[in-house]
Amino acid sequence: MISVMMPVYNAARFLRKTMASVFNQTETDFELIIVNDGSTDHSEEIILSYDDPRIRYFKQENGGEAAARNTALDQAKGDFIVFQDADDISVPARFEILKRHFTGEGIGFVHSDIVYIDENDQPFLYLASGNIENSRLLRFFLKWGTPFNNPSMMVRRAVFEGFRYDASLRIGTDTDMVFRTARRWLNVHVPQPLLLYRRHAGNLTNQSTYENNFLHVRKFLERHTLEELVPEVEWERGDAADNQAQACAIIALILLRRGMAKDAPAWIGKAVKLAASPEGKHFVEAIAKLMAGDYQASLTLLEASPVRDHLVENYTGEALSLMGRKEEAYHRYRRALELRPDYSEPLDQIKGLGWYKKYTAVAAPWRL
Repeated sequence: MISVMMPVYNAARFLRKTMASVFNQTETDFELIIVNDGSTDHSEEIILSYDDPRIRYFKQENGGEAAARNTALDQAKGDFIVFQDADDISVPARFEILKRHFTGEGIGFVHSDIVYIDENDQPFLYLASGNIENSRLLRFFLKWGTPFNNPSMMVRRAVFEGFRYDASLRIGTDTDMVFRTARRWLNVHVPQPLLLYRRHAGNLTNQSTYENNFLHVRKFLERHTLEELVPEVEWERGDAADNQAQACAIIALILLRRGMAKDAPAWIGKAVKLAASPEGKHFVEAIAKLMAGDYQASLTLLEASPVRDHLVENYTGEALSLMGRKEEAYHRYRRALELRPDYSEPLDQIKGLGWYKKYTAVAAPWRL
């Protein structure tokens, strides 16, 4: 059976359409767990107007998204969990398609593409995700966040054993869940838009502050070692302090590019304090110049480095690329991969260079 978790908070405007999309599913073996998280509109009236034995309704004082999801988890009886926000629309075969991709016991997550719709049900964005290897999850989390379209997921119930949503988070609740569970499970991507994800003035979060936006990232950083976060550093070689300095500098650059302008300086500050050798200080200074937007100074430092390892080659490529010297950058990324074939950063950069020239899909839709 599938347990459909639907937190509801002042969702009356779209609730009937959402519930209709659940009851119109081709897969009928499900329970719909609705948690009314202190709504003050007529959401409850709408919910109670349905007479379907698959509905299990719970009402609580407003405690936020995490509290509502924890209540739903506590009540869930199904082998699989589906997320269904109270204003989104599931296409009719969504549950059926997601469920049939659980072809092995090791698969914990199945997720799909989504289409963003506005308050008038009009589509305005297609958001694709993809399959991702567990070995690449941490770097993806660090650079971008969740690799899944979180609202689209169906999750094996066993994934949630011993798990509780973090009620201290106002934003990133589901992303934090993925952070804490996904590495132990395989994931499968379904390249179809199975969920219509609604964006409107009422759900564009009014809690979007810097602290709320990035608290889940800070917690993610606290839970992992530098060795886990920056595996490309040669941890078994060289000076331990220099290795830590390199890792902190790389994290600082990633955080800055992610928009964490208040956190990045602290990480580059750690790197400056840790760097012990002239080579270590040289690398940290070059990354600091990249962060400051002084690409020529960074390039000069990197090209003068007595060490020509994969890290230096990659960030030389970044400096060149940011200066518009794309072809030279490409050769540096290639060199970085020759020195360290499992290094993901130059692969991402080569992908970006390809997009810069031209991007196309294998099966693009008809343009009407």
